[in-house]
Amino acid sequence: MKLKYKKIILFTLISTMGIGMVTLSIAPNKNNKTEESINIVELNEDKSNSNNDNGNTISGTVTPTQATTPTPSPSPTPTPLPVYNLEEDGYPKITKLMKSYYKAKLNCDVDNFKTILSDPTNIESKKQLQKDIQYVEDYNKIKCYVKKGFIKDTYIVYVYNEVKFINIDTPAPATDQFYVVTDDEGNVKIFSGEFDAETEEYYRARLQDADVIKLLDETNAKAKKAKKKDKDLKSFWDKLENNQ
Repeated sequence: MKLKYKKIILFTLISTMGIGMVTLSIAPNKNNKTEESINIVELNEDKSNSNNDNGNTISGTVTPTQATTPTPSPSPTPTPLPVYNLEEDGYPKITKLMKSYYKAKLNCDVDNFKTILSDPTNIESKKQLQKDIQYVEDYNKIKCYVKKGFIKDTYIVYVYNEVKFINIDTPAPATDQFYVVTDDEGNVKIFSGEFDAETEEYYRARLQDADVIKLLDETNAKAKKAKKKDKDLKSFWDKLENNQ
């Protein structure tokens, strides 16, 4: 499930915990998966008898007809999965969920994580959570961009945020990707299980969508500007990237 990218805009200090969340800059290689449908061709044999003008069957020697080679059935035509537009701030439940996530991450709040993950057992220890955010002071300007998934009531969420590092004045722009599902009670949760192959491929492929690439390019532009403005941020950022 490891996602590969040409460049990361910010070394993520927050562990994925199996939820498929990573700081992004540009899309991976194209590899869209499609759902196959099967076209069935039914061949009907003409079993009618030849009749004479009286309606009686003609008797006599029957001349065998030459057997014809059946036409092969066409190969199934792949049906592309639906791809939805990126929507900005149209899902208040998801925005609330993601703000709860960053708050729980910042506070290393294991109990809160249990309420926002699809699998409450898949949570890191408090010690690991503390290590993940050892340099982070706060997450600001959290803004959600949402694409519907191909499965009903699932969503791919891109969260723009600005990370305030300890002892550095300028926050670092970042965009994180999440997969969000809806439970039986209608509550949205951050997916924390294992992707099946089709869902994982679809999740990755959305990084190739023009509207997502535009969002990531805007994040990169802000990040470049922030590093140019603050030499301390640039120095710290470069060290994080070099330690990956």
